[in-house]
Order: sequence, then structure tokens, then C-alpha cells
Amino acid sequence: MGRGPATVLSLLYQVNSRKKLGYVMIAPAFITLFLMTIYPFAYVVVVSLHQWAIVPTIPRVFVGLQQYVNMFKDSGFYRSVSITLLYTCAAVAFEMGIGFALAYVISTTRLRWIRVAFLLPSIATPVVVGLIWRFHLGFDMGTINWFLSSLGLGRVNWLGGWAAARLSIILVDIWQWTPFAMLIFLAGLESLPVDPYEAAVVDGANSWQILRFLTFPLLLPVTVVILLFRTLDAFKAFDIIYMLTGGGPGNATEVLSYKIWHTAFFQNRIGYSAALSVVAIVIATVLMRGFIRLMKSAKYEQ
Repeated sequence: MGRGPATVLSLLYQVNSRKKLGYVMIAPAFITLFLMTIYPFAYVVVVSLHQWAIVPTIPRVFVGLQQYVNMFKDSGFYRSVSITLLYTCAAVAFEMGIGFALAYVISTTRLRWIRVAFLLPSIATPVVVGLIWRFHLGFDMGTINWFLSSLGLGRVNWLGGWAAARLSIILVDIWQWTPFAMLIFLAGLESLPVDPYEAAVVDGANSWQILRFLTFPLLLPVTVVILLFRTLDAFKAFDIIYMLTGGGPGNATEVLSYKIWHTAFFQNRIGYSAALSVVAIVIATVLMRGFIRLMKSAKYEQ
């Protein structure tokens, strides 16, 4: 039997009520997202279009895209981006390589208890890590130089040389965040299905073949997740650089985040700093989108 007009109106009212209920349910999340993400980003964009000083008595002048034009003419901007990319690529590559090696050894041996000791560096805050390693890497009183001197080797100016300072901040980041990669890799290894491995052993595959053609492909989604988190985290690194080198010597370790902070609060150029922040967000977004696409393709291949 056909439905009468009253029944149709009742169904439409129910559908409309469900839509309103759905909007009400997602409203807190949307408001939070707007206040914590959308509004601050829009405000930063507005600031980047002005010649904006940190002192409120200085007039703020609208300059349009001039801050971005000045940025792409600034050699310091390109230097900070290159240092950031060097720091990010080197740190993340070694963290993932060492983290997988540690996870593989722990998962294939009886050394599972040692994972707690490996996790200790990642528990400490970056400021504390910076203070600890500033003590170890000191030129005169540092424990590393003391150990080198006791072996008859010369002291190294770990935080005062251009190459040594860059190497130092990368090594400290590797020391702190390799346990994170190890933990995620270990969880991935322990969740892999057993049947493919049993079939590979029956077919006569050796350990290297199993690792290369079975373990690595199965861990690809986990690898992409680690790559996503660690790349974005290393890209915005600030605390360790601030505590260890302060962006020095000269500008040797002035990553993009440090340049943004220094430009705003030491050069009194809030507008230019905001433009740098917008470009940094765009770069991070492009990287994130690339990793998400890679993650989706990895899941599709599974």
C-alpha cells in the first residue's frame, strides 16, 4: 500500500531531526577545532600581511604579500630550510634504521625486558635532554671530551664548530627518539600473521629472504606511520636546538622553527615571523599529505 502524505511528512521530520542531532553531536568537536586550529591559522595569515611590531604603540601597516616577497629574497630563509631538511632527513633515517634493528633483535631473542631501558630517553622532555647533553658535550668540562682526553685524543668543540654542532643536534635527536621508532616497530613485528612465515619456511626461504620479501612489505604501513610522526616532529624541532646551541655557532643550527622565534622576539618582526610560520605550515602540510597518500597505497597493497 502507498504511504499517505502524513506518513511521508513524519519520515521527513524524523530524517530532519536526525540531521539536527548529528549537527549537535559534532558541534563541540567543530568548535574546538575552529578555536584551536582554524582561527589561529587565519590570524597568523592576517598578521603576515602586515608590518607588525611586538610593541603595541608602533602602528601596524598593511603591506599585502610584501613579507612573502622579502622572504623568498632572504638567503637566511633558504639556509634555515636547508638546515631543517638536513636535520629532519638525517635524524629520521637513522632513528628508523636503528629502531627497526633494535625491535627485530628484541622480537627474535629473549631480551624483551630490555625494552624498558631503551624507552627511558623518550620519556624525558626535550629541555631536560638538551641540558643533559649540553653537559656531556661541553668543551672544557664535558664528559665526552674528558673521555677522549683520557684516551690521548684531542678535544672536540661539539657545540662550537659548524659541522660538529649540526652533528651534535642530530645525534641527540637520534638518542631521544630512536626508542619511539623501536616501540612502534616492535608492536608491528609482534602483530604480524604467522601463516606467511610458516609457508616461507616450508618453501625453503632463508632468514634474509623472509626479512626482505615478507617482513619489510608487511611492515610498510607501520613504517609510514613512524615516518609521518617523526618527520613532522623533527621538522618543528626547537627545544633541543635552543638548549644545546641557541642556533649557533653563527647560524649553523638555525632551523626554521628557531628562525621564526628569533625573528619575532629578537628582531621585533612579528609580521615576517608570521609569514615564515605560514610557509612552514604549508611545507608540513605537503609532507603530511604525501605520507598519508603513501600510507593509503601501502594499505591498498596489503
